[in-house]
Amino acid sequence: MRNTNQSISRRGGKGPKIERIATRYGLTDLGDDLVAAWLGDGREQQSLRELETHVNKRLVQAALEQAGAHVLDGEVDNFYRLLTSDEVTAGSRTEARNALREKGVDIDQLESDIISYQSVYNYLKQHRNVERERTDDESAVESGLNTIRKLRSRLRTVTIDVIDRLIKSNEVDIGPYEVDVDIRITCTDCEKRMTPTALFSSGHCDCGQPARDATVDEAQTVDDK
Repeated sequence: MRNTNQSISRRGGKGPKIERIATRYGLTDLGDDLVAAWLGDGREQQSLRELETHVNKRLVQAALEQAGAHVLDGEVDNFYRLLTSDEVTAGSRTEARNALREKGVDIDQLESDIISYQSVYNYLKQHRNVERERTDDESAVESGLNTIRKLRSRLRTVTIDVIDRLIKSNEVDIGPYEVDVDIRITCTDCEKRMTPTALFSSGHCDCGQPARDATVDEAQTVDDK
């Protein structure tokens, strides 16, 4: 059974999250690297979303290396996608978590250390005193996605807390478990079913779009389950 109190305590600590994870994973250049990439100092400027992805992939890489695991080409990118993408099924995510655990990675710690683009923005603005104007595609859409992610994370935490309390009171009997929160949006006109990320990225459902091959529709329906 998962120790909920332990999971929550892992999220604490002094200082900005960027600095805490930099210390935990030995990423001594992380802060300066973010500043340079954000401002375009000697390189092309990167968006908050790109910086979020960059940092999180470095975390996965560092967690595997600290565990002494042999890392194959493309493995870090794939693990990151499986742990964070809205397009991944609950079963695939659980398999990825188990695979990382078998490699010696503290998966609960890693998942609690994964950052949002807002963590990057707050670090740059509040702790490094650097800022630039957000572009349109980093405002409403990014803010909306971040809100949904926070609510989904909160629902997952609350669910775990309820299950753990019921287990302790002998109301529920279950072995080691995982909780996944899957959010899907369905247009009742065209019956297109999408994750929030897919909807916000495309900007539309299938209403008014050219008809697609039935085989493609069927395959996508299966993937969404």
